[in-house]
Amino acid sequence: MAKHILIAHDLSPEADIALRRAIQLAGQLQARLTLLHVASSQPSPALLARLRSAEEQTLASHLQGHPVQDVQLRLEVGPHPAELILQYISLGNCDLLVLGSHHRQPSPGFAGSVQERILEACPIPVLVAIDPAAPPYERALVAIDFSPCASRALRAAWPLLPPGAQLHALHVQEVAGIHAEDNPDERAFQQSLFERFIGSEFTALPPRAVQFSHGFQSGERHDCLEAALASRRPQLLALGGHSRDALNERLLGSLTRHYLDNPPCDLLVMR
Repeated sequence: MAKHILIAHDLSPEADIALRRAIQLAGQLQARLTLLHVASSQPSPALLARLRSAEEQTLASHLQGHPVQDVQLRLEVGPHPAELILQYISLGNCDLLVLGSHHRQPSPGFAGSVQERILEACPIPVLVAIDPAAPPYERALVAIDFSPCASRALRAAWPLLPPGAQLHALHVQEVAGIHAEDNPDERAFQQSLFERFIGSEFTALPPRAVQFSHGFQSGERHDCLEAALASRRPQLLALGGHSRDALNERLLGSLTRHYLDNPPCDLLVMR
């Protein structure tokens, strides 16, 4: 369970949305919260004072009415925000990084490439928050396959859900839609493998009052996941961030890239 949440804030509206989610989770989990702002160049003392004042006011306005006990504001200076954020995480005292959805505004906003760099290298779960209301999660969907990073995504999503919430783990045996039912024996074999796999994964989760379910489908991965999103309307989608290119495991997978560009809800990515 997350005990220290880091929110990377760049003074953008998207970052304010992410900050609301970080505050909600910090209160729910009784976690520490650190707001980190990276200035791209060494500011003058006057500008530094204005930056700190702006972040303090942002924090104060969003903290009203929320039971977060331990909050810290941290300012860093450097031309490469992603590297400074990753360097702070490498100190080993953060459990969850929260970001806003990427945007194409000029500096000081985090461009999409900064978000991608963080996601490719971040050793802890990254939550990309897009819901302005930021209510506690009631429904979560995990795209689960047999990869270690998908299993880590499931384990990262589990403690973010409050008691009574629902988590559905969906596995897609990827075949072209036109051939989805061509080989029922192969489908039955793959489903049997998945049932054993997901049973083991669920057993490894810490006991919590969260409703767990799972499903197996054959078809095109994107289409099956889109159908699940439409029917289940999750507030949180968890994905493993791997690439299918075994020679370049640091690259984000195409599915993860798609949902980063078109997030249907808050997105949790785990390497």
